Amino acid sequence: MHMVIPEVKQERLYQKIANLIIKLINDSIFPPGSFLPPERELAKQLGVSRASLREALIVLEISGWITIQSGNGVIVTDKKHSASDYTVEEILYSRELVDSHCARLAAQAGKDELISQLEALHLSMEKAISENNVHGFYSLDKQFHLTVSEASQNRVLLDMSRMLWEQRVNIPYAGLDERSGNRDVLTSMNKQHKAIVDAIRQADADGAYQKSLEHLAYVRQIVGL
Repeated sequence: MHMVIPEVKQERLYQKIANLIIKLINDSIFPPGSFLPPERELAKQLGVSRASLREALIVLEISGWITIQSGNGVIVTDKKHSASDYTVEEILYSRELVDSHCARLAAQAGKDELISQLEALHLSMEKAISENNVHGFYSLDKQFHLTVSEASQNRVLLDMSRMLWEQRVNIPYAGLDERSGNRDVLTSMNKQHKAIVDAIRQADADGAYQKSLEHLAYVRQIVGL
């Protein structure tokens, strides 16, 4: 009888570094409100390259654990977080449920100010792609999806969206993992963003729901699920 042995997915180095920094934050080595050591010093202490550390810091900022203050340093946020061992599959499945319903409700609610914000975020992401600003793109991507959740006018779903974004440390980032062709990936993602916001603008609830699911199916493909 042939036994199928599951493949062990290797955690990216920047994810390992990010999770180690989270542990140091939770152990109050780097308490909320404090600054992390300078990049060069922290990389030396952790025994990693500055490039890998920088990638870890990008993911930690997008996940809401730290704020990178240009010219000032990296400060630990004072939000309450819980380090979890949720799998990528669990996180993405939950996002499919939450994001798609948020998009549907946003189309029904028709909050013009928030829809205009979504359209502006889509354009800002286009600019980030043209400038090869991967970090900027993903920061805007987070804002886009949380704004869709806010536009749903359902505070429970918005809180669930925020919680899921805090788990992003465990999700591989296309721009960091696939350097060659990453612009194509970001361009495709942003076309999908436009399709979502267009459906919301047109009050097409079913279309917004469907476009949101299509977007997350693409994200699954990119992270290799």
